[in-house]
Amino acid sequence: MPTLKNKFACLTDLPSMPVLLMEALQQINGKQDLTTLVDKISQDPSMAVQILRIANSSFYGMSREIGSLREAVVLLGFNRIRDLLISICFSKMLPERHKDFNYRQFWHHSMAVAECTRQLAGLSGNSPDFAFTAGLLHDIGDLVIVMLFPDEFSRLVKVSAKFGIEEEQKILGFNHTTIGGKAAQYWNLPQEIQEAIEQHETYPESATTKSLGLLVYTANLLIVNTEQSDKSALEEHEPICTALAILNISIDQAAHCTDSGRQFANQILTLY
Repeated sequence: MPTLKNKFACLTDLPSMPVLLMEALQQINGKQDLTTLVDKISQDPSMAVQILRIANSSFYGMSREIGSLREAVVLLGFNRIRDLLISICFSKMLPERHKDFNYRQFWHHSMAVAECTRQLAGLSGNSPDFAFTAGLLHDIGDLVIVMLFPDEFSRLVKVSAKFGIEEEQKILGFNHTTIGGKAAQYWNLPQEIQEAIEQHETYPESATTKSLGLLVYTANLLIVNTEQSDKSALEEHEPICTALAILNISIDQAAHCTDSGRQFANQILTLY
C-alpha cells in the first residue's frame, strides 16, 4: 500500500502553470502594470478574443461594445481582467480525460463560487485580491484526483455518484481538500490560497475571524444550497447562518452574491 508521501509524489505529473497565468497571479500582490499585462495577453490571440467576448457579455452590461483589451482593462478594471484571465487559463490547463467526470459542471460550480467569494470579500471588508482565485480553485483537488488517480475515481463513482470526503478518505487515504492544497503548494500559489482550499469543507465552529478560508467555505455552501433549494432555505441552514454572522453579511446580501456567482458562471461557460 503506497504511503501518502508516495501518493503525493505523483503531483509532479501535473501540468506546469502557464507563464501568462504565473505572471497574472504574481501581479495580485505586485505592481499592476497595465501595458505589460495587455501585451502578454495579446500574444495569445485566442485568449484575447475570449476575454473580449466575456467583457462584452450581458453579465457586465456595458452601454457600448468594448473593442480592445486596453479598453476592457480600463472599463472593467485590472483586477477583473486578471480574474477572467485566471479562470480561462486554469480551465484550459487541466485537460478533459475521464468519462465519468462532468467537467462542465465542475467549472460552472468553481466559477460560481469564485465570483460569490469575490463579492463576499467586498461585503465583509476583506481584501478581494485572493478571493476569486481561492474560490475558483477550492475544488481543484477533485480534478487532481481524476487526473492522477483515475481508477480510484472510478471506484468512488461506483460507490455513489454523489460521494463525499468520507468516501474519498476511505478509498484514497486522503480527500480532495488535502490533495488540492498540495497541488496549490506544488504550483507555488500563495499560502492563503493553499489554506483556503484545505479549509473549504470545514465547519467554522471555532472561526472568529474573517479568513479567506471562511469566505470560500461560505461561498461554496451558498452555491451548493441554492442549486438545491430557494433563498428561504438559507435562513434555516445553520452552518450558513453561522458563517454569515461571523462575516457580518445578511441573508439578502448573501443571496445576491449567490445569484451573481451563478450568472457569472453561466455567462463564462456560454462563451467558451
